[in-house]
Amino acid sequence: MVTRTKAEYGGFLPLELNDGQEYYNDYSDVLSRYNSIKSAMFFLLENISIKRIYIPYYYCPTTIKAIKSTGINVSFYHIKNDLLPDYLPDEENSAVLLVNYFGVITQEVKKIAVGFKNAIVIIDNAHAFFSEPIISNNIYQLYSAKKFFGVPDGAYLIGKGVRSENQAPGHSYEYADYLLLTYEVGTNASYKKKKSADLIIESNPGTMSVLAMGLLRNVDYAKVREKRERNFEMLHEKLGRYNDLFLIKKCAAYHYPLLITEKGREIKKTLVSRKIYVPTLWLGEDLMRNGNDFELLMSNDAIFLPIDQRYDINDMIYIADFLSSFM
Repeated sequence: MVTRTKAEYGGFLPLELNDGQEYYNDYSDVLSRYNSIKSAMFFLLENISIKRIYIPYYYCPTTIKAIKSTGINVSFYHIKNDLLPDYLPDEENSAVLLVNYFGVITQEVKKIAVGFKNAIVIIDNAHAFFSEPIISNNIYQLYSAKKFFGVPDGAYLIGKGVRSENQAPGHSYEYADYLLLTYEVGTNASYKKKKSADLIIESNPGTMSVLAMGLLRNVDYAKVREKRERNFEMLHEKLGRYNDLFLIKKCAAYHYPLLITEKGREIKKTLVSRKIYVPTLWLGEDLMRNGNDFELLMSNDAIFLPIDQRYDINDMIYIADFLSSFM
């Protein structure tokens, strides 16, 4: 006898989504899905045995808050002007959080990660979706699908021994409408709805939604990666000479980070007035109190230019030419 496969038959049609594959489908035996990086981090820290975690001052303050809420002892460390840790101890019963800032230091972070013998290593790849994971007994990777693709929520945790076998997917219908408004009208019109959705996700840590999983099975990942690489390469070709950060020439990064010492704040205001939206990363209390000169400089003057798959080379040339008038 044939088994029923659907809860409902008939009626109107839902979104027309193809049943493709997610980017990290080949890692399904070591992968868990969450609605945010913070949720993934919280789950990971509750399922590894550590007494202390080392995290950078220059880091997302809401994720720092989530880490502190676990009750694990937190120690902060500084980064240097190459975006890499100044110093990190390799201690038993501890974890070190390495941040692949903006997705531009992938190889350097991997080299540091494999050097730890005693500590557990957590790599935050929120800005580096296409950084292939290291599968090791003491290394875990976090990825944000929401930062790279048009989905209502979504993050991955990849690592041995932390996959949940009983993860029921969540639902996003209460806050996903901002994506439709963005698609039809634009990001400026949907900004408030997007911020409200972020607050809902932050207040309700959980699993990736059914809708996010469905949308992620429809992404042309090769095309997205190629577009981001080409856009990054063009901005670097045009603006690299002005950049106080030393960057690789080609990268499928989150943004193109442009550090213009003592000018960044004013340039950011001008860009936003021209509807070229650039975020500020970050303004956490721990950073503001104890950050070193470079970390505070990044928080104040770094300009994070959009390079995502919505844009082509001509868009990058326009942005670069506009910026060049300030140099």
